[in-house]
Amino acid sequence: MENSKVRKQQIPMESVYPIHISSDYVFIRNDYFYLFFSFIAYYLFFLVLGIGFFRILGRHKVYGRKNLRPLRGRGYISVANHCHLFDTVLTGSALLPRRPWYASVQRNFEAPYYRKMFRILRGFPIPSGSIGLKRIIPPVVKAVSKGKIIHMFPEEELWHLCQDIDHFQKGAFFLAHQANCPIVPIVHMFKPRRFFGKTLSKNILSITTIIGQPIYPYVGKEEGKMVDRRSVQEMCDCAQLWMKQKLEEFHQNK
Repeated sequence: MENSKVRKQQIPMESVYPIHISSDYVFIRNDYFYLFFSFIAYYLFFLVLGIGFFRILGRHKVYGRKNLRPLRGRGYISVANHCHLFDTVLTGSALLPRRPWYASVQRNFEAPYYRKMFRILRGFPIPSGSIGLKRIIPPVVKAVSKGKIIHMFPEEELWHLCQDIDHFQKGAFFLAHQANCPIVPIVHMFKPRRFFGKTLSKNILSITTIIGQPIYPYVGKEEGKMVDRRSVQEMCDCAQLWMKQKLEEFHQNK
């Protein structure tokens, strides 16, 4: 999943507590103990951050939920720009009442403080190394086939409050072909909140989230055959271009 074209992470996660992802590692947990505490933690974050901070202070508005109607009860992969420390909360708020699973690079699950939070909030690691993505194909395909949502950040690296779209990794789009499911692009856009013409704080923002129309694989994967690489690239380019256009329109009109 590493690529020299991807910008350096502005807020890096240090691998202080390395984890070993064994062959029997459960990426997407479904045991009742985990689901119970995950449910409580998920909605606690939604109440505190999703409503208290983003919706009230940030006036978070979501547009395009109508694009999700054809996917009710169906599994798919969503992607968004990686632009805020808590953009997973913004994404989760946009997709409510459904709750996605969040794929993230392994080092985020090895960082102090954040590692347990990521896991309890329905996160799972993408193992490091050249075959890391391949290892999550079976659990992702299985989850999507059962009507689950898997969320990924194709930019891979976090750049807090950035409103540019960086180079896209193709992992999410490759997985969408493996699962024969659509990609739902989501873009988070910010502008500073003002009070009597003055900016309140760089962290108090007016936030707009737009959910795009599902993008389906141009060439579906046939059983026993390889994924069509050109189709993966076209799907990736389509999502990236849509995000760039929405950001340009938003900031031209602000």
